[in-house]
Amino acid sequence: MYAGRVGARRQIKYLLDTEEVRRRLAALCGGEAIPAVPHGDTVDDYLASVAPAALGAIPQAMVRALLETRRLEPFRLLGKYYLLTIDLSGHLYLGDTASAWTAGCLTQQADDGRTLYYRPVCEAKLVTHTGLALSVGSEFVENPPGTDPAKDTQDSELPAAGRLARNVKSTFPGFAFCTLLDSRYCNKTGFAMCRKNDWRFIITLKEGALPSVWSEFQTLRELVPQNRRRVIVNNITYDYAWVNDIQYGEYKLDVLECRFTDSDGDHRFVWVTDIAVTAKNCHSLAQEGGRNRWKIENEGFRTQKHGGFEMEHAYAKRPTSAKNFYHLLQAAHILSQMFECYCRGKSHVKRTFGSLRNLARFFLESIRRDAIPQSDTLIEFLNEPIQVRLDSS
Repeated sequence: MYAGRVGARRQIKYLLDTEEVRRRLAALCGGEAIPAVPHGDTVDDYLASVAPAALGAIPQAMVRALLETRRLEPFRLLGKYYLLTIDLSGHLYLGDTASAWTAGCLTQQADDGRTLYYRPVCEAKLVTHTGLALSVGSEFVENPPGTDPAKDTQDSELPAAGRLARNVKSTFPGFAFCTLLDSRYCNKTGFAMCRKNDWRFIITLKEGALPSVWSEFQTLRELVPQNRRRVIVNNITYDYAWVNDIQYGEYKLDVLECRFTDSDGDHRFVWVTDIAVTAKNCHSLAQEGGRNRWKIENEGFRTQKHGGFEMEHAYAKRPTSAKNFYHLLQAAHILSQMFECYCRGKSHVKRTFGSLRNLARFFLESIRRDAIPQSDTLIEFLNEPIQVRLDSS
């Protein structure tokens, strides 16, 4: 359903219940005949009985396989760190009708006084400068049983991120990560989370977020004119300035500023990091590090919401099955990205098929209608290893 980007579970009945799909499912299930493709409601009922942690481990195992086979090494920052982003996204909105399905939901008050129920998710993705955004963990933001939203503090992004970080650390031990975070994490809580998990960090610094650090940076940057570098890439001039070792409580922070002008106007980015900034690495830290935080928004959430996966669609309202549908969506998105790489990348896919959605439609039709002949040639082909080449240029 997700790989074919059909947009709703009710479409299983109309698009996937074919003789060819039944044969393929039977082959996947050990050869036992299947009288019908399971109805979308049946899938929902089954997923309501499965522990979300079990399905959440599937996308993690897929990414771990890529890491362990060293497929993602060319994308490491400074040749050392895999890029990890953590951010909050809306997942499921249940409106203003309280029911058993809204148990644990976060709430907010509408302007007209109604109570709205919603389920956000804190997501961790491994990203690359070429546009990959691979799920390595998901933590649902929800209130524990007995919470009174009118009196008690609701669950929120930072506590959920702490739980998520523990999960990612235990699932990917031994891998060096640099976390790319927005200004919400520019505080002692965010710094402590990274230090506790032995991760380096590059975090967006906005004026007012850390007043003492911001003020010290503005003062000291004029006193260290040697901490400057200008880089010209594709006719765009990037001007860098940085200050090392600004004390903030128990943390020593480096602050890096990047200014440039392009067709969209003037831009200025400022980050704090625990990686020592130098003239040699400032451009990489900014362009291959800090600015790649947006990959989780664009190649991640935006693609999953508007690229045919329909992440915000109510595939299920029961909490357990809704979580499991979300985990399956993450696995399908990883498969989709590998499929695009196998088809020589997004630009080639668009030239050949017109769009990534069209590629998904061709994939869907091949599953629905194209019978695979049983032959010695097929067996020989299936026994040959297939390489998915990831372009790191």
